[in-house]
Amino acid sequence: MLKVINPFDGSVIREIENINKEQVHKVLSKALRFQCTLSAKERADILLRAALFLRDNKDSLAKLISLESGLSLKDTMYEVERVISCAKFSSKVCSLVESYTTEEYLLDDITHPKLSVITEPLDLIVGITPFNHPMNQVAHKVFPAIAAGAPIVIKPSEKTPLSALKLLEILRKSGLPEGMVDVIVSSNPAQVLEDILSFPGIEMVTFTGGLSVGLIIQQKMIESGHGLRRYVPELGGCSSLIVCDDADVDKAIDIAIYGCFKNSGQRCTAIRRVVVDNAIADEFVDKLSDAVKLIKYGDPFDDNVDMGTVIDGPAALVIKQRIDAAIANGAKLLCGGKVNGALLSPTMLDNVDLSMDIVSKETFGPVCSIIRVNNFEEALTIAGQTNYKLAGAIVTNSSERAEIASARLKVGQFSFNGPPGYRTEAAPFGGFGDSGNGEKEGVVLAAKGMRRIRTFYSH
Repeated sequence: MLKVINPFDGSVIREIENINKEQVHKVLSKALRFQCTLSAKERADILLRAALFLRDNKDSLAKLISLESGLSLKDTMYEVERVISCAKFSSKVCSLVESYTTEEYLLDDITHPKLSVITEPLDLIVGITPFNHPMNQVAHKVFPAIAAGAPIVIKPSEKTPLSALKLLEILRKSGLPEGMVDVIVSSNPAQVLEDILSFPGIEMVTFTGGLSVGLIIQQKMIESGHGLRRYVPELGGCSSLIVCDDADVDKAIDIAIYGCFKNSGQRCTAIRRVVVDNAIADEFVDKLSDAVKLIKYGDPFDDNVDMGTVIDGPAALVIKQRIDAAIANGAKLLCGGKVNGALLSPTMLDNVDLSMDIVSKETFGPVCSIIRVNNFEEALTIAGQTNYKLAGAIVTNSSERAEIASARLKVGQFSFNGPPGYRTEAAPFGGFGDSGNGEKEGVVLAAKGMRRIRTFYSH
């Protein structure tokens, strides 16, 4: 049995029976046989009905997410808003993916034979999602699949499966036919991955999670005969916030607080390095430290709490070990660093350098690490010294500096006077290097990527 645990108090929320290989293949076979006969308008209406249900039940859904993830209600209320927004934007994509595109390919005056460019849904997609946004991550795979008219089977994190199951229930209540979306739950992620990839009909795997697991999935796909199937990995990040000598300090502090501590720091686009110019570093660090100390953390269900837990005790312990190692090697603890089970206090470190695991690796938790630099060029060098190329940001009054930083870092998304994690639902999303293979999400490209393109010549 899979026991779903409340990270805050360790209680068992629910027990779910593990799915075996035969059952996995039965679910995948059902999805493979599914043929979507819904029109674009019918698919859009289902998504809009789901959005309305989500809106009407926002409070209870946020509580469910908090219960299994340990995230504060402030964070999970925001997450439900993201799911609603994703549904609404995906509804607009339903007709877009079916639009006539042949004229885009007619670059000459040849009229015979006549060309038709055909797009159609893939036959079977598998989505694998992480724990950090247990409903929103599922939505960002399922809703584009519905828009594309493609069947998808989701394997959510074994730590947070309840949000995925609830979203499936909402979609079916909203009119989604059986077989178009399904969920596979198991306490053994390695075994269920083997079971899934042993099924021959998979045309696409879309995965959000850490680099190590992303590489394992890619290797397993090759070993299972799926090496040429479409693979969309949205992996980790080690984003920098560059704070220049001409920065609005107060604005930079707001961005750092949001980027380091929102969602308990458990976001792929979270700020891992705050790279600040020495000219303003003392003022910035003093003010930021005061602000971090005001963050209220604790019981996720307390309406006054800003930040809940990380996903579990072992995750908190790994982060704590990196904090302690950084301090032992010269970093200065300004606040935080306290652990109680899965609860890790908002932590701020000064005088950090790239030799420390706290910033050289993806530290998935509520830690703000300050790296001081002497000038803009040094800041760019520090920000660029990572194989993760997902996101970045700069605070400066100079648009020229912002454009230089964006061009130098070449990350998937870059913000000028905003947090690296900011995104819109329709825009392309995804990174390079250790953050991904260049495939993009965002509801428009995600849905288009879930369809195949064929050409038909009439001679």
